[in-house]
Amino acid sequence: MKNRPSLRFTIFLIFTALAAGSIVALAAGLYFGFHKQDQAGSPDAVIIGGFLAGTTIVGLITWTWLLFDDNIAKPIERLAGHLRTRTHSSVTTPIDPGPSRYLGDLATAAQDLAQTLHDTRQSLAASTARETAGLAYEKALLETLLTDISAGVLMCSASHQLVFYNGRAASLIGGLDADATPGLNRSLFDYLHPPPVLAGYARLRSTGDADAASDILCATQTTGTTLLARMRLLPVHEQGATPGYMMTLHNNAAFSFESGDDPLVSSDPHSLWMIHASDLAGALQAQLNATGFGLRYSAPHIILRCNGFQVVALLDALTRHVASRGSDLSLDIKPEGSGASISLNWKGLPLPQHEVEQLLSSDLATYPATIPIQAVLDGHAASLESGVQPPDRASLSVTISEARLAQPRAPAISQGLVYDFELLLKTPKTELSSSHIEDLTYVVFDTETTGLRPDQGDEIVQIAAVRIVNGRRVHKEVFNTLVNPRRAIPTSSTNVHGITDYMVASAPTIEEVGRKFHQFIKGAVLVAHNAPFDMAFLRRYEQSMGCQFDNPVLDTVLLSALVFGQSDSHSLDSLSHRLGITITEEARHTAIGDASATADVFLKLIPALKARGLETFGDVLAEVRKHSRLLKDLNG
Repeated sequence: MKNRPSLRFTIFLIFTALAAGSIVALAAGLYFGFHKQDQAGSPDAVIIGGFLAGTTIVGLITWTWLLFDDNIAKPIERLAGHLRTRTHSSVTTPIDPGPSRYLGDLATAAQDLAQTLHDTRQSLAASTARETAGLAYEKALLETLLTDISAGVLMCSASHQLVFYNGRAASLIGGLDADATPGLNRSLFDYLHPPPVLAGYARLRSTGDADAASDILCATQTTGTTLLARMRLLPVHEQGATPGYMMTLHNNAAFSFESGDDPLVSSDPHSLWMIHASDLAGALQAQLNATGFGLRYSAPHIILRCNGFQVVALLDALTRHVASRGSDLSLDIKPEGSGASISLNWKGLPLPQHEVEQLLSSDLATYPATIPIQAVLDGHAASLESGVQPPDRASLSVTISEARLAQPRAPAISQGLVYDFELLLKTPKTELSSSHIEDLTYVVFDTETTGLRPDQGDEIVQIAAVRIVNGRRVHKEVFNTLVNPRRAIPTSSTNVHGITDYMVASAPTIEEVGRKFHQFIKGAVLVAHNAPFDMAFLRRYEQSMGCQFDNPVLDTVLLSALVFGQSDSHSLDSLSHRLGITITEEARHTAIGDASATADVFLKLIPALKARGLETFGDVLAEVRKHSRLLKDLNG
């Protein structure tokens, strides 16, 4: 079989012979006609010659058809029958390659396919038997694990009825008493205060993204215990159905969904997370209501970066302290500069300074760890101030250093308007070029801007970055700051990233931020999603900053094209979905949220690049150069 001509070559020879035979027949007919037409009594010699040539050509075509029918069409039909019976029936006998000898490797390939199908069925049957035998054991093991894990897990229907909960969830939302434990098909709101849950569910529904997640701060009905929860929508069984949701619950004040662990209580600002102001106020109200206190609150649609457990415990301590000094307590949360102000107001006399100082040294009564109020304030770079609100009200105000407007997730922005792709093709130093890609230090960064055209006056309003060292994110090495653009922020841009003119009014300028960022990225390879867009903003100010951004640059858009092909979608949302990375609603379209997601994407692309044989930075750069003609299409 190896020495037999291929099917394509055989077909070529047949049609070559047919063409040659037709030419010979036509030439012979013409020769006969012209040779005989001058002879007496042969006026129709040309017609006879043409008839003979035509008859010969028809004969050749008929002969060719018979060859194709006997040696190609019928064997293919027979082979199709063999494949069909082996696909849909239990036929296991080998396919005879003899009748298909003129089909090249098709018969051999068909036999290999049939054998592979048979082997696969045998393997699948054995695997199914093994899996079925172990299914009951795994089911029991899963039930045990879900019962005993430290996180509470529950699932609810679209009407907020409980359809699943584990033992930890039962103890968190209900209690250990028989009359307090939750029950299936009972309303979740018998156990948790509704507003944060309803708001989080509405946010998830509005995204249109089945993989979206939202972090909320909620409180139990019975004791007012504050819980941190991550909500996700459940898959629907049919198109258009209303989805249920799953909640993962924690009452550990130091737990962070972003780091995935339980660090010790720390003053590190990067251990904080994004919490809706309404969730904070609602959790405090529920905690106070459980002990007989009443509190009105006003919380706009803003998101604060804080430790929600600590802030609720702090506000609870302040409320209980001032409750005896006045009446008509209220809580107001409002934006202030780049952060927010949380004010506890009451009708009565203000706290004197010495009493405020005593408060600062006292411990939080409702917090699970022993920690003074001053430590909580230090951890949030916050302060506590006593004030007067004419005519007869007093206040205690706590400042949170970072906050932004809460905005629904906007459609992915097409940033393919500014290009400087030479920076992606820059030849690095020799030692960098030969370095393995997982051994390098990277800084993954992202910017939020006033618009998409740096060449027409748009400016950076926020820049954030995370570091990757030895193939791992260093969670505490973070760069994150607002930037004063020295121009108005359009409403259309605020609707995307939630940053307002008021928030950046006191922020540092791009020159100051750029110099600090340049120091942060020293010695690292820069990584960004659509890097030319972000780099265009930085390079505009190199002269006024007094530094150059000449670091090697990798673009996750390009790396995605190398891994998944140029025809696939390479937006950050698409990549995150494809690689199983979650970007919460609170973090999407914030510089730090998108930088963190891009870092996670990059870390998952590295093994895929290595699987393609791209082991070193030089290998990756060489492959990028080969695809440089595709850059505009990929970013457009």
